[in-house]
Amino acid sequence: MAQTTTKRRSAPAPTGPVAVGTEPRTRRGQATRARLLGAARKELVERDGVLEVDSVAQRAGVSVGLIYRHFGSKAGLVAAVVEAFYKRFEEEVFTANPAPGAGWVERERTRTVSSVAFYYDDPLAPVMLSSLHLEPAVAALEARLLAAHIEMSAEHVAYGQRAGFVPDDIDPRFAAAMLLGGLSRVLIDALGRDPRPSREHVARQLWRFVASILQVPIDTAPAASPPRAS
Repeated sequence: MAQTTTKRRSAPAPTGPVAVGTEPRTRRGQATRARLLGAARKELVERDGVLEVDSVAQRAGVSVGLIYRHFGSKAGLVAAVVEAFYKRFEEEVFTANPAPGAGWVERERTRTVSSVAFYYDDPLAPVMLSSLHLEPAVAALEARLLAAHIEMSAEHVAYGQRAGFVPDDIDPRFAAAMLLGGLSRVLIDALGRDPRPSREHVARQLWRFVASILQVPIDTAPAASPPRAS
């Protein structure tokens, strides 16, 4: 959520039982891997988190053996889809500057809006938030990615403190954990409702939560000057 452009760090590569297979070196191999990931995404969306390797192979027009060659196992394939989803979230929301030239608080408000839009626009999002946690290896991967995102967000909160917007007595890691945990729980509820609340309503409510945690103004237009000398 909160962000500085001075220090960007990607989540670490996965390790453990799902970190199998190797990145293909040839264009053909890369195309096959991408096709398998796309087929797995569709399978997970259409079957609400259920994936069978035979069905994925049929969708991709390849043999089942290629799935194991590229991903090592069914869990490895699911983990690759999960990692790609969160890497894209990281790139589009965490490391991107959503409001160039704006003040720090307005930038973070815009980032909150972007977070909601990301989840609302991706049909895989409801599955990612609710249905894949039953797979132990995938849950472990998600935990590692979340820990890395909390670390990045904590650095961003600390930057807001150095810039004079966030009070010094707020623990950056606790704040980051609350922000990311709150985002996840709110989106699970919002995406599961019928009808869904508008993304604008969800973003407004989330920003009130973010602003409360970080003790910054809810109304960011026009962007205010830092409350104390930096």
